[in-house]
Amino acid sequence: MTDARKGVTALALLAVVGLTLFLASSLRLTSPIADLADTLIGPLQRAVSSIGYFVDDFSASIISAGKLEQENKRLQQEILRLQAENAKLQSLQKENEELRQQLGFARARTDLKMLNAMVIARDPTAMHQYLVIDKGSADGVRVGQAVVHPGGALVGQIMNVEQHRSQVLLITDIDSSVSAEIARTQADGVLEGRWQRGGLLELRYIEVGKMPDGQPRVKAGDWVVTGHLGGIVPSGLLIGQVKSVKSSDSGLEQVAEVIPAVDIRSVDRVLVVSNT
Repeated sequence: MTDARKGVTALALLAVVGLTLFLASSLRLTSPIADLADTLIGPLQRAVSSIGYFVDDFSASIISAGKLEQENKRLQQEILRLQAENAKLQSLQKENEELRQQLGFARARTDLKMLNAMVIARDPTAMHQYLVIDKGSADGVRVGQAVVHPGGALVGQIMNVEQHRSQVLLITDIDSSVSAEIARTQADGVLEGRWQRGGLLELRYIEVGKMPDGQPRVKAGDWVVTGHLGGIVPSGLLIGQVKSVKSSDSGLEQVAEVIPAVDIRSVDRVLVVSNT
């Protein structure tokens, strides 16, 4: 069949279909046809509509998720800002408290010469107990001088001095040895560090027996201060509190376990003091 004849045939068929639909409509016969069309095409239309709704909902979900992500980032940034401000306030509060303690200590011990210093380093190997401060020989610092917390509690002694910095041997190090006494009874002894041996402080060489008034020379809860035989270290500086007491292996002395008055690990500001 030629192309011309195919075209004529197609036009004829279209004309017949059109005339049939027209007559059916005029005679109200299109309902069965419409029903058939709805049966065949309806599910497809509903599926397409459902897909459209799903696409709309999905798009809305994507937009909402994007907004939630942005809000989450904003809240995280706000939390970080508040945390930074809180840390700054805590630092200022700690500094303010240390300054108040320092002022109180200075008023109570007018007999002492004091030099403010900042902790700039600690032992990086964690094998020893020492600090590095930002004051040295140029500031008048000397080996052996006492180093205290701003509130007056003994932290350690100067062990090495350079022009603008010094090392402080902490009282908890096993190489530390300081003359000390029980504040209540003035019973004296030698305070030694025990950190490398799993402890903190021990006050050794305390005389056995009781005081003339019958009171024990040392007992749990007693406060320990630097003694009068400390040389360059001023007497009466607070060290810590007795936790427990025991007799030595020889039985010729008493040994007291002492807890430092301050957390030496958290010290970041100190005073170098002397009695000259």
